[in-house]
Amino acid sequence: MVVEMDDATKAQVQEMFSQLENDVTIHLFLKDHECLYCGDTAEIVRQIAELSDKVTVATHNDPIGSGKAAELGIRFNPAIVLHGKEEYKVRLYGIPAGHEFKALIGSIIDVSKGTAPLPPTVVEDIVSIDKPIHIQVFTTPQCPYCPDMVRLAHQAAILNPLIEADMIEALEFQELATKYEVFGVPKSIYNETVSAEGLTPHDMFIDKLFEAVE
Repeated sequence: MVVEMDDATKAQVQEMFSQLENDVTIHLFLKDHECLYCGDTAEIVRQIAELSDKVTVATHNDPIGSGKAAELGIRFNPAIVLHGKEEYKVRLYGIPAGHEFKALIGSIIDVSKGTAPLPPTVVEDIVSIDKPIHIQVFTTPQCPYCPDMVRLAHQAAILNPLIEADMIEALEFQELATKYEVFGVPKSIYNETVSAEGLTPHDMFIDKLFEAVE
């Protein structure tokens, strides 16, 4: 796959990156063998980092379960972890191509600010969660609704350190998609036991969070 952003896309991303407040580190996890999209993912991330002095890339080749991969809870490759104002549990598994590129750019902006553009009552509910929650949002590059669902999950992880949020590219990780019966995207899994299909409105998202910790 040839990965190259056209000039219009670069200009649009640069304009969006004018919102960046704090520096962002993109932690990129790769492996040398049996990783179909590692090279393309690295190229996308490299091109993104060239568009702002506030964005840097740290590349890691630690095996799963060791080193930085273990420290940041990495389960698969390729993987991206976004650290900005704080070190958040904001992760993306798989190549951020197609509509998933939008999710990556939006989440870079969010971690840089360390805030989430959500209604105050939604923020209060997310902050009030006092037990760990792991959100997995399954996506595909062709899904136009997936980026907003991914970004909402990532925003929850930014607001509450007890929440970790993963974007998972369903076509790359088909065994995982089969395990969670992903027949349509986006599909979100909360703490292994609670699920929701589609782009959920804020009130349903909050309901799922509280259901997951009951």
